Amino acid sequence: MKLLIAEDDKTSRIILQSVCAKWGYEVITVEDGQAAWQLMQDNDAPQLMLIDWEMPRMSGIEFCQRVREKFQNNPPYIILLTSRTATQDIVAGLKNGANDYIAKPFDNDELQVRLSVGKRVLQLQNELHKTNNALNIERGIMENILLAMKAGAPFDSAFIRYIQAPVEKTSGDLLLAASCPDGRQHVLLGDFTGHGITAALGGPIASDTFYKMTAKGFTMADIGNEINQHMCNKMPTGLFLAAILLEVNPQRNSIQIWNCGMEDILFFRNGHFSESIKSSRPALGIIKDQLDNMVVISFQANDKLYAYSDGIIETTNSNNKMFGQTRLITSISEMLSNNKNIQALQDYTDTFRGGTSMANNAAR
Repeated sequence: MKLLIAEDDKTSRIILQSVCAKWGYEVITVEDGQAAWQLMQDNDAPQLMLIDWEMPRMSGIEFCQRVREKFQNNPPYIILLTSRTATQDIVAGLKNGANDYIAKPFDNDELQVRLSVGKRVLQLQNELHKTNNALNIERGIMENILLAMKAGAPFDSAFIRYIQAPVEKTSGDLLLAASCPDGRQHVLLGDFTGHGITAALGGPIASDTFYKMTAKGFTMADIGNEINQHMCNKMPTGLFLAAILLEVNPQRNSIQIWNCGMEDILFFRNGHFSESIKSSRPALGIIKDQLDNMVVISFQANDKLYAYSDGIIETTNSNNKMFGQTRLITSISEMLSNNKNIQALQDYTDTFRGGTSMANNAAR
């Protein structure tokens, strides 16, 4: 293993080089921190280092700070050489990026052991890094497969306006829409438990069931029951789908609604908030009971329903205050009174949260 020694005292540098070479290290020596930093720009720079605290041009502490800033992924292991033995100095060295320290004058046996510890840590770290890279490659393949399956879904956006802002490339948020042969429109807004690929795995099952059964003219209740059975029978324990299911009749004057573990659906009439349709059943995949929580509302011209996942109301600002349902209702009311499109909700939440991340999925 390569070992970088940065020591401005020539005699100490030669002794260290000789001793460490006998222990089997490929030793590279420099006489100051600046030279050590320049060496770190090479692709094959050493990962194990003995760095003197007091050096010209760049101190050992400054070198540690720079290394930690630049090499956050798979960082090197730095042992600080120092004649300072006060507790506050040792703490300062470790806080500023050193992994270990050894006091001058040092004992050869102690130095050998500390280098061996650093070597073991780096070997484990490199193995973990390689494993993580392999997992990331596999994750990318799975993400592309899931995205390709999602892209192939025949989403019908008629009479629907929506915004989506997932944190990850693949997520547990789901928005499906299609029309039956007789003109009924089906919409499903869902939110799988968890995040990332694990949450996204159930998406293709729900999507395939939804679109195939809608194309054959099944009712939304039939589709919801079928998805629920799939979730219960095929998905692992703990993975379930909170969902809102809607069926709009061909005349578009009546809507059947099932709220299964999702946030309140907000109903607006003539631009004003009218009522909320709360969840009255657990999420799909928890119990095998048939969907019996249907709510029917009469729909008039200019009536609007707003369904959303929890991301939009749980987004927080710099004071850790949530956007919340009340603020969402106020924002929708303002949006409608000013005749703005649904993108205005994204603008409202962006303004509220500042630079804080948010994931949401909202549909009207």
